[in-house]
Amino acid sequence: MNKDQSLFLQYIGALIIGFIAAFIIYNTFWKFDIKIVHSILESLSLFIGVAIFLITWNTINEIPDLNHLLGFAILAVVIFDACHMYLFSIPFNPLVESADLTLKFWYLARLTKVIALFLMSANISITKFNRWTNLIVTIIFAVGTSLALIRYYKLIFPFYTEYGFTWQHKVAEALIIILVILSLFKMRNKINDDIIMGNRHFFMALLIMISAQVILIFPTNYHSINCLYALILKIISYYFLYKSVFVSCVKYPYKMLEDRNKKLQEAYEQLERKKQEELRKENILLQQEKLALIGQMGAGIVHETRNYLTTIKGTCQLLESMAMEDTFIKYLKKISKSIDEIDNIISKFLHMSKPKGTEFEEVSIYDLVQSIESLVISNSFMKNVDVVFEATKEERYLLCDESQINQVFLNLCKNALEAMEGVENPKLIIETGYDEITNRMYIKVTDNGKGIAPEDLPKIGQAFYTTKKTGTGLGLYICKQIIEEHGGSMEIDSKPGHGTSFTIWLPCLDDEEEEEI
Repeated sequence: MNKDQSLFLQYIGALIIGFIAAFIIYNTFWKFDIKIVHSILESLSLFIGVAIFLITWNTINEIPDLNHLLGFAILAVVIFDACHMYLFSIPFNPLVESADLTLKFWYLARLTKVIALFLMSANISITKFNRWTNLIVTIIFAVGTSLALIRYYKLIFPFYTEYGFTWQHKVAEALIIILVILSLFKMRNKINDDIIMGNRHFFMALLIMISAQVILIFPTNYHSINCLYALILKIISYYFLYKSVFVSCVKYPYKMLEDRNKKLQEAYEQLERKKQEELRKENILLQQEKLALIGQMGAGIVHETRNYLTTIKGTCQLLESMAMEDTFIKYLKKISKSIDEIDNIISKFLHMSKPKGTEFEEVSIYDLVQSIESLVISNSFMKNVDVVFEATKEERYLLCDESQINQVFLNLCKNALEAMEGVENPKLIIETGYDEITNRMYIKVTDNGKGIAPEDLPKIGQAFYTTKKTGTGLGLYICKQIIEEHGGSMEIDSKPGHGTSFTIWLPCLDDEEEEEI
């Protein structure tokens, strides 16, 4: 059941309950003492009206952004209804020559109420005045109008004569119905906004007011059941108005406070995250400065070590030329070969420690993989990781900076080894291949580690973003920059608990370009 159906059923239910109450009261009390019953029912309306005013009075300063016109208008209506109830209950005297004056106060109260409801539906507010000014203006208007009506009511065309209700009364009731319908028309798009303005209850009050005014067009005298039914519907209408004001002035502040607290909490959490992120970046920069200093110191130490290796290399060569035994020469050659390997590693370290521009040259994928295969295997052996190389037989060349591509390759392998820490039967697969359609080569590094969460995948490769406790978030960022500089791309496929695959795609040289180079 949607909200519109629920509202319709609520409206029908209110009409049925009102009719049952009117039928019971009419057949038990109304016929016997109409004045007492009328006074009791009117008192209920006055009580609800005073409650509406008091809610408005006590919240007008605390909730200045709400429209408080209805509360002060209801105060004027209460004064008019009180005059109507008093005049209806007393015996006729020279001041009250007929029931006409009583009916005119009833109409004045309904007209004031419906005008206020119309202004409310049109969002016309009185919040620019303080509550005391509104109170004084309301009392002056209500009391002054009441005194003027008592003194000059004969100048107004009669609503009630010895023959019953007049046609002027019916026209006046029709005018009220028109104003209520206009209010309903203006409220039709706001009906579901019941949290902020209590509009569903407001809309229900308007519907019931129309029903009450329609019923008052048809009675012939005060004693008819129509008047009693209209009076009960008036009480029900007041009840829904009270609920509307209660929602707006009591429930709304709590809702507003909850929303503001939620926004403040979100802002605080955002500031806290930003603060933590700034601290993390600051620590990363400090760590980078330390690493740069260590790199400079390491480069100096390695450079000096290279000088000693040169001495050892020369000595080995001298001994090799002087040696006579084959066994001795064999061992000297092994020493010399080991020195060459150490010197090669030192050369690579010095090369990486000195930043330089990208230098493109023709390189084959096979040569790239072979140049770092031994280093990857040695690191994997230290961590008990099984390494599988699946190199393509297709030999194609690409234009790249070999040192930078090696840096990317080593970084991916390093991340894969770290991701498999604590995994049973860790396995690293390095695969190369060629796509004839796009003329691209690829290097694929696959591990069976812990994997990457789906929500983290879009952030991989962003500067300073890392899922490691001791990571800087710069490794993959630099790799991505290098690959893009080479006109390639990087793809990531990961499943938490099953592993991750990084695929590097690089454009190959065309046959014509290979011949030119």
